[in-house]
Amino acid sequence: MAKGLIIGVAVALLLAGEAAGFDAFPIATHPRGEFSPRVAGSLVVWYDYRTAEVTDPDIYARDLTGGGEFPVCTELGNQLRPSTDGTLIVWDDQRSGNWDLYGYDLAAGREVPLVVGPEPALSPDLGGGTLVWSTGTYTSDPVQGDIRGMDLATGNQFPICEAIFGQAYPRISGNLVVWQDARRSIPGFFTEWDIYAYDLATGTEFPVSTQRYSQVDPDVSGSIIVWRDHREEVGYDIWGFDVTTGMEFLICRNEGGRGEPAIDGDLVVWTDWRNGDPDIYGYDLSRGIEFPIYVGPGDQSRPAVSGNLVVWNDRPTGQMDIWGAYVPEPTTAALLLVGAAIVARHTHRLRRR
Repeated sequence: MAKGLIIGVAVALLLAGEAAGFDAFPIATHPRGEFSPRVAGSLVVWYDYRTAEVTDPDIYARDLTGGGEFPVCTELGNQLRPSTDGTLIVWDDQRSGNWDLYGYDLAAGREVPLVVGPEPALSPDLGGGTLVWSTGTYTSDPVQGDIRGMDLATGNQFPICEAIFGQAYPRISGNLVVWQDARRSIPGFFTEWDIYAYDLATGTEFPVSTQRYSQVDPDVSGSIIVWRDHREEVGYDIWGFDVTTGMEFLICRNEGGRGEPAIDGDLVVWTDWRNGDPDIYGYDLSRGIEFPIYVGPGDQSRPAVSGNLVVWNDRPTGQMDIWGAYVPEPTTAALLLVGAAIVARHTHRLRRR
Protein backbone atom coordinates (compact mmCIF):
# COMPACT_ATOMS: atom_id res chain seq x y z
CA MET A 1 0.00 0.00 0.00
CA ALA A 2 2.77 2.44 1.01
CA LYS A 3 4.84 1.52 -2.06
CA GLY A 4 1.84 2.06 -4.30
CA LEU A 5 1.27 5.48 -2.76
CA ILE A 6 4.92 6.48 -3.33
CA ILE A 7 4.81 5.34 -6.93
CA GLY A 8 1.52 7.17 -7.45
CA VAL A 9 3.03 10.40 -6.15
CA ALA A 10 6.08 9.95 -8.40
CA VAL A 11 3.89 9.38 -11.44
CA ALA A 12 1.84 12.45 -10.55
CA LEU A 13 4.99 14.56 -10.43
CA LEU A 14 6.06 13.09 -13.74
CA LEU A 15 2.80 14.01 -15.41
CA ALA A 16 2.83 17.46 -13.86
CA GLY A 17 6.31 18.12 -15.29
CA GLU A 18 7.77 18.99 -11.86
CA ALA A 19 11.36 18.39 -10.77
CA ALA A 20 12.17 14.72 -11.24
CA GLY A 21 14.25 12.34 -9.18
CA PHE A 22 14.42 11.27 -5.55
CA ASP A 23 13.98 13.32 -2.38
CA ALA A 24 16.97 15.65 -2.19
CA PHE A 25 18.23 17.30 0.99
CA PRO A 26 20.77 20.06 1.74
CA ILE A 27 24.19 19.08 3.10
CA ALA A 28 26.10 22.38 3.04
CA THR A 29 24.63 25.79 2.16
CA HIS A 30 27.07 28.41 3.42
CA PRO A 31 26.57 31.75 1.61
CA ARG A 32 30.04 31.81 0.00
CA GLY A 33 29.72 28.41 -1.63
CA GLU A 34 30.93 24.80 -1.35
CA PHE A 35 32.59 22.77 -4.10
CA SER A 36 33.68 19.32 -5.29
CA PRO A 37 32.04 16.98 -2.77
CA ARG A 38 33.27 13.43 -2.18
CA VAL A 39 31.57 10.83 -0.01
CA ALA A 40 32.39 7.60 1.82
CA GLY A 41 29.63 5.97 3.83
CA SER A 42 27.92 8.79 5.73
CA LEU A 43 30.90 11.18 5.55
CA VAL A 44 30.78 14.01 2.98
CA VAL A 45 33.84 16.23 2.38
CA TRP A 46 34.31 19.36 0.26
CA TYR A 47 36.19 22.65 0.00
CA ASP A 48 34.57 26.04 0.55
CA TYR A 49 35.23 29.77 0.74
CA ARG A 50 33.48 30.77 3.96
CA THR A 51 36.70 32.40 5.27
CA ALA A 52 37.68 34.17 2.03
CA GLU A 53 36.12 35.83 -0.98
CA VAL A 54 38.14 34.31 -3.84
CA THR A 55 41.29 32.61 -2.58
CA ASP A 56 42.20 30.52 0.47
CA PRO A 57 39.52 27.78 0.31
CA ASP A 58 39.38 25.35 3.24
CA ILE A 59 38.31 21.73 3.79
CA TYR A 60 35.09 20.90 5.62
CA ALA A 61 33.15 17.72 6.29
CA ARG A 62 29.78 16.54 7.56
CA ASP A 63 28.74 13.26 9.14
CA LEU A 64 25.19 12.54 7.95
CA THR A 65 24.54 10.11 10.80
CA GLY A 66 24.27 13.03 13.21
CA GLY A 67 27.82 14.11 13.89
CA GLY A 68 27.21 17.45 12.17
CA GLU A 69 29.53 19.65 10.10
CA PHE A 70 33.12 20.32 11.17
CA PRO A 71 36.25 22.05 9.81
CA VAL A 72 38.99 19.70 8.61
CA CYS A 73 41.67 22.21 7.60
CA THR A 74 41.56 26.04 7.72
CA GLU A 75 45.27 26.76 7.30
CA LEU A 76 46.44 29.70 5.21
CA GLY A 77 46.82 29.02 1.49
CA ASN A 78 44.63 26.92 -0.77
CA GLN A 79 43.18 23.58 0.29
CA LEU A 80 41.37 21.85 -2.58
CA ARG A 81 40.05 18.56 -4.02
CA PRO A 82 39.44 16.52 -0.87
CA SER A 83 38.87 12.78 -0.94
CA THR A 84 38.08 10.28 1.81
CA ASP A 85 37.73 6.58 2.53
CA GLY A 86 35.70 7.23 5.68
CA THR A 87 38.67 7.03 8.07
CA LEU A 88 41.16 9.43 6.46
CA ILE A 89 40.48 12.70 4.62
CA VAL A 90 43.15 13.86 2.13
CA TRP A 91 43.46 17.02 0.05
CA ASP A 92 45.68 19.31 -2.08
CA ASP A 93 47.41 21.84 0.17
CA GLN A 94 49.36 24.98 -0.82
CA ARG A 95 50.23 26.36 2.64
CA SER A 96 53.97 26.07 1.86
CA GLY A 97 53.72 27.65 -1.58
CA ASN A 98 54.05 24.22 -3.22
CA TRP A 99 51.23 21.76 -3.85
CA ASP A 100 51.47 19.07 -1.16
CA LEU A 101 49.12 16.43 0.21
CA TYR A 102 47.87 16.54 3.78
CA GLY A 103 45.48 14.26 5.60
CA TYR A 104 43.23 14.21 8.63
CA ASP A 105 42.99 11.01 10.69
CA LEU A 106 39.40 10.90 11.93
CA ALA A 107 40.04 8.30 14.64
CA ALA A 108 43.03 10.15 16.08
CA GLY A 109 41.53 13.60 15.48
CA ARG A 110 44.74 15.01 14.05
CA GLU A 111 46.23 16.34 10.82
CA VAL A 112 49.14 14.52 9.18
CA PRO A 113 51.48 15.59 6.36
CA LEU A 114 51.48 12.88 3.70
CA VAL A 115 53.41 14.04 0.62
CA VAL A 116 55.43 17.21 1.20
CA GLY A 117 58.27 18.41 -1.02
CA PRO A 118 59.28 20.38 -4.11
CA GLU A 119 57.46 18.06 -6.57
CA PRO A 120 53.77 18.99 -6.98
CA ALA A 121 51.29 16.50 -5.56
CA LEU A 122 47.67 16.91 -6.67
CA SER A 123 44.29 15.18 -7.04
CA PRO A 124 44.61 12.53 -4.31
CA ASP A 125 42.43 9.46 -3.94
CA LEU A 126 42.31 6.66 -1.38
CA GLY A 127 41.56 2.96 -1.55
CA GLY A 128 42.62 -0.23 0.19
CA GLY A 129 45.27 1.47 2.32
CA THR A 130 46.89 3.13 -0.72
CA LEU A 131 47.08 6.84 -1.57
CA VAL A 132 47.43 7.84 -5.25
CA TRP A 133 48.04 11.25 -6.81
CA SER A 134 49.35 13.14 -9.86
CA THR A 135 52.57 15.15 -9.94
CA GLY A 136 51.28 17.58 -12.57
CA THR A 137 50.08 21.16 -12.20
CA TYR A 138 46.69 22.76 -12.79
CA THR A 139 48.04 25.16 -15.44
CA SER A 140 50.11 23.09 -17.90
CA ASP A 141 48.61 21.52 -21.03
CA PRO A 142 48.94 18.57 -21.02
CA VAL A 143 49.28 18.23 -17.28
CA GLN A 144 52.91 16.98 -17.57
CA GLY A 145 52.63 14.87 -14.47
CA ASP A 146 53.09 11.26 -13.45
CA ILE A 147 50.96 9.00 -11.27
CA ARG A 148 52.40 8.01 -7.92
CA GLY A 149 51.26 5.90 -4.99
CA MET A 150 52.01 5.42 -1.31
CA ASP A 151 51.38 2.53 1.05
CA LEU A 152 49.78 4.32 4.01
CA ALA A 153 50.83 1.59 6.47
CA THR A 154 54.54 1.90 5.67
CA GLY A 155 54.82 5.37 4.09
CA ASN A 156 56.64 3.87 1.11
CA GLN A 157 56.11 5.76 -2.15
CA PHE A 158 56.25 4.14 -5.58
CA PRO A 159 55.74 5.10 -9.25
CA ILE A 160 52.60 3.92 -11.02
CA CYS A 161 52.95 5.59 -14.44
CA GLU A 162 55.70 7.81 -15.86
CA ALA A 163 54.76 7.84 -19.53
CA ILE A 164 55.44 10.90 -21.70
CA PHE A 165 53.26 14.02 -21.90
CA GLY A 166 51.37 13.66 -18.64
CA GLN A 167 48.86 11.67 -16.64
CA ALA A 168 46.19 13.16 -14.39
CA TYR A 169 43.23 12.64 -12.06
CA PRO A 170 43.86 9.14 -10.69
CA ARG A 171 41.20 7.05 -8.95
CA ILE A 172 41.67 3.83 -7.02
CA SER A 173 39.51 0.89 -5.95
CA GLY A 174 41.19 -2.10 -4.32
CA ASN A 175 44.25 -2.94 -6.42
CA LEU A 176 43.06 -1.06 -9.50
CA VAL A 177 44.29 2.48 -10.28
CA VAL A 178 42.88 4.42 -13.27
CA TRP A 179 43.74 7.81 -14.76
CA GLN A 180 43.48 9.94 -17.89
CA ASP A 181 46.62 9.79 -20.01
CA ALA A 182 47.99 12.22 -22.64
CA ARG A 183 50.74 10.05 -24.12
CA ARG A 184 49.10 10.27 -27.60
CA SER A 185 49.32 14.08 -27.57
CA ILE A 186 51.66 16.34 -29.48
CA PRO A 187 52.41 19.31 -27.20
CA GLY A 188 51.80 22.61 -28.91
CA PHE A 189 49.53 21.01 -31.54
CA PHE A 190 46.84 18.95 -29.82
CA THR A 191 46.03 17.14 -26.60
CA GLU A 192 44.19 13.82 -26.65
CA TRP A 193 43.41 11.93 -23.48
CA ASP A 194 42.96 8.18 -23.09
CA ILE A 195 42.10 6.02 -20.09
CA TYR A 196 44.77 3.74 -18.64
CA ALA A 197 44.86 1.46 -15.60
CA TYR A 198 47.39 -0.28 -13.36
CA ASP A 199 46.94 -3.44 -11.30
CA LEU A 200 48.85 -3.02 -8.03
CA ALA A 201 48.74 -6.76 -7.34
CA THR A 202 50.40 -7.80 -10.61
CA GLY A 203 52.34 -4.62 -11.41
CA THR A 204 50.69 -4.50 -14.84
CA GLU A 205 49.64 -1.38 -16.75
CA PHE A 206 47.07 -1.65 -19.53
CA PRO A 207 45.02 0.64 -21.79
CA VAL A 208 41.31 0.87 -21.02
CA SER A 209 40.14 3.11 -23.87
CA THR A 210 42.23 4.68 -26.64
CA GLN A 211 39.43 5.66 -29.01
CA ARG A 212 39.75 8.71 -31.26
CA TYR A 213 39.48 12.13 -29.65
CA SER A 214 39.50 12.21 -25.86
CA GLN A 215 38.37 10.04 -22.97
CA VAL A 216 38.53 11.79 -19.58
CA ASP A 217 37.19 11.86 -15.99
CA PRO A 218 37.72 8.19 -15.08
CA ASP A 219 36.40 6.51 -11.94
CA VAL A 220 36.54 2.90 -10.77
CA SER A 221 34.73 0.53 -8.42
CA GLY A 222 35.73 -3.12 -8.18
CA SER A 223 36.34 -4.31 -11.73
CA ILE A 224 34.27 -1.61 -13.48
CA ILE A 225 35.85 1.56 -14.89
CA VAL A 226 33.71 4.46 -16.17
CA TRP A 227 34.64 7.67 -17.99
CA ARG A 228 33.44 10.55 -20.20
CA ASP A 229 34.00 9.76 -23.88
CA HIS A 230 34.20 12.04 -26.96
CA ARG A 231 34.61 9.35 -29.65
CA GLU A 232 31.39 10.39 -31.41
CA GLU A 233 32.82 13.90 -31.82
CA VAL A 234 29.48 15.62 -31.01
CA GLY A 235 29.09 15.84 -27.25
CA TYR A 236 30.33 13.44 -24.60
CA ASP A 237 28.88 10.06 -23.62
CA ILE A 238 29.42 7.81 -20.60
CA TRP A 239 31.20 4.51 -21.24
CA GLY A 240 32.34 1.65 -19.05
CA PHE A 241 34.84 -1.22 -19.10
CA ASP A 242 34.74 -4.51 -17.19
CA VAL A 243 38.31 -5.52 -16.35
CA THR A 244 37.18 -9.09 -15.59
CA THR A 245 35.70 -9.70 -19.05
CA GLY A 246 37.76 -7.18 -21.03
CA MET A 247 34.52 -5.81 -22.50
CA GLU A 248 33.74 -2.13 -23.11
CA PHE A 249 30.11 -1.00 -22.93
CA LEU A 250 28.00 2.13 -23.44
CA ILE A 251 26.20 3.51 -20.39
CA CYS A 252 24.52 6.67 -21.71
CA ARG A 253 24.25 8.42 -25.06
CA ASN A 254 21.57 10.94 -26.05
CA GLU A 255 21.14 14.56 -27.07
CA GLY A 256 23.02 16.99 -24.88
CA GLY A 257 26.29 16.32 -23.08
CA ARG A 258 27.33 14.18 -20.15
CA GLY A 259 30.32 14.34 -17.85
CA GLU A 260 31.89 13.85 -14.43
CA PRO A 261 30.90 10.19 -13.95
CA ALA A 262 31.32 8.44 -10.61
CA ILE A 263 30.69 4.83 -9.62
CA ASP A 264 30.25 2.73 -6.51
CA GLY A 265 29.12 -0.89 -6.84
CA ASP A 266 26.35 -1.12 -9.45
CA LEU A 267 25.46 2.58 -9.32
CA VAL A 268 26.92 4.98 -11.91
CA VAL A 269 26.08 8.70 -11.65
CA TRP A 270 26.97 11.67 -13.85
CA THR A 271 26.18 15.26 -14.81
CA ASP A 272 23.74 15.41 -17.73
CA TRP A 273 22.76 18.34 -20.00
CA ARG A 274 19.87 16.72 -21.89
CA ASN A 275 17.36 19.19 -20.42
CA GLY A 276 19.35 22.31 -21.28
CA ASP A 277 21.05 22.87 -17.93
CA PRO A 278 23.01 20.25 -15.97
CA ASP A 279 21.15 17.69 -13.84
CA ILE A 280 22.18 14.48 -12.07
CA TYR A 281 21.35 11.10 -13.64
CA GLY A 282 22.14 7.54 -12.68
CA TYR A 283 22.34 4.03 -14.10
CA ASP A 284 21.88 0.70 -12.30
CA LEU A 285 24.38 -1.71 -13.91
CA SER A 286 22.72 -4.80 -12.46
CA ARG A 287 19.31 -3.93 -13.98
CA GLY A 288 20.32 -1.89 -17.00
CA ILE A 289 18.01 0.95 -15.92
CA GLU A 290 18.76 4.67 -16.33
CA PHE A 291 16.95 7.17 -14.11
CA PRO A 292 17.13 10.80 -12.94
CA ILE A 293 18.54 11.36 -9.48
CA TYR A 294 17.75 15.05 -9.46
CA VAL A 295 16.32 17.17 -12.29
CA GLY A 296 15.53 20.66 -11.07
CA PRO A 297 16.10 24.38 -11.54
CA GLY A 298 19.60 25.74 -11.95
CA ASP A 299 22.79 23.71 -12.25
CA GLN A 300 23.58 20.37 -10.63
CA SER A 301 27.08 19.00 -11.20
CA ARG A 302 30.10 17.03 -9.88
CA PRO A 303 28.25 14.07 -8.38
CA ALA A 304 29.90 11.55 -6.07
CA VAL A 305 28.44 8.27 -4.79
CA SER A 306 28.90 5.85 -1.92
CA GLY A 307 26.47 2.94 -1.62
CA ASN A 308 23.06 4.42 -2.40
CA LEU A 309 23.99 7.96 -1.29
CA VAL A 310 24.62 10.48 -4.09
CA VAL A 311 25.93 13.99 -3.39
CA TRP A 312 26.52 16.85 -5.81
CA ASN A 313 27.10 20.58 -6.29
CA ASP A 314 23.79 22.40 -6.61
CA ARG A 315 23.35 25.99 -7.80
CA PRO A 316 19.65 26.81 -8.24
CA THR A 317 20.53 30.53 -8.27
CA GLY A 318 23.96 32.15 -7.83
CA GLN A 319 25.31 30.22 -4.84
CA MET A 320 26.99 26.81 -5.08
CA ASP A 321 25.74 24.43 -2.39
CA ILE A 322 26.01 20.70 -1.73
CA TRP A 323 22.93 18.51 -1.79
CA GLY A 324 22.32 14.79 -1.64
CA ALA A 325 19.76 12.05 -2.19
CA TYR A 326 19.41 8.37 -1.39
CA VAL A 327 18.66 6.12 -4.36
CA PRO A 328 16.09 3.45 -3.43
CA GLU A 329 17.43 0.04 -2.46
CA PRO A 330 16.71 -2.93 -4.76
CA THR A 331 13.58 -3.73 -2.72
CA THR A 332 12.04 -0.53 -4.04
CA ALA A 333 13.18 -1.03 -7.61
CA ALA A 334 9.72 -0.02 -8.83
CA LEU A 335 10.81 3.56 -8.20
CA LEU A 336 13.66 3.05 -10.65
CA LEU A 337 11.07 2.06 -13.26
CA VAL A 338 9.31 5.35 -12.61
CA GLY A 339 12.71 7.01 -13.05
CA ALA A 340 13.14 5.25 -16.39
CA ALA A 341 9.76 6.58 -17.45
CA ILE A 342 10.86 10.09 -16.48
CA VAL A 343 13.99 9.67 -18.59
CA ALA A 344 11.85 8.61 -21.56
CA ARG A 345 9.51 11.55 -21.08
CA HIS A 346 12.30 14.12 -20.82
CA THR A 347 14.13 12.63 -23.83
CA HIS A 348 10.92 12.68 -25.91
CA ARG A 349 10.21 16.25 -24.86
CA LEU A 350 13.77 17.29 -25.79
CA ARG A 351 13.53 15.72 -29.25
CA ARG A 352 10.27 17.55 -29.98
CA ARG A 353 11.88 20.98 -29.46
